[in-house]
Amino acid sequence: MTTCPKCPDADLQHTLIAGNLTAHSCTRCTGLLISLVAYRRWREIHHRSAADGEAVDVNCEIPDTRNAITCSRCRTVMIKYRISAQSDRRIDYCASCEDIWLDGGEWELIESLVGSRHLAGIVTRPWQRRIRLETVDALRSDRLASFFGKDFEKIRDLKEWLDEHSAREEILAYLQRREDKK
Repeated sequence: MTTCPKCPDADLQHTLIAGNLTAHSCTRCTGLLISLVAYRRWREIHHRSAADGEAVDVNCEIPDTRNAITCSRCRTVMIKYRISAQSDRRIDYCASCEDIWLDGGEWELIESLVGSRHLAGIVTRPWQRRIRLETVDALRSDRLASFFGKDFEKIRDLKEWLDEHSAREEILAYLQRREDKK
């Protein structure tokens, strides 16, 4: 029997989620241990594209595991990966065993933010790089909004208009040109 990586004295129970995806769940902390091998097999059979990523009211009252946890199988430290730029929640991944630990409510959060079809992608470098870039862009926008105040919306609208305009370069050159005032 496999023990829970979060509750070391609790055994994980075999369970089915999302129809018939096999996983192991902890009755104490409601976490899920999902094998990426089983997940990929499930995904091939049940490619779900229409329902993934739809807005779902997800109430994740169960706190995210902030401390490092060890894999139930090989006892190595699992690596934390952010789900999306819109959430600070992280999933735990064992690269050796290809197991993912989801705290209670994180499966539903993944469904609402990115869709379950992307679970395996979350633990990739391109996915994590995109999250970092989105986070930096959001911080930059927040900083500029604070600096420009109510004018920021006008500036953002102007930028969008300019980005789509066929004479973009000429307009920018005109705006940057300094004219001597007499």
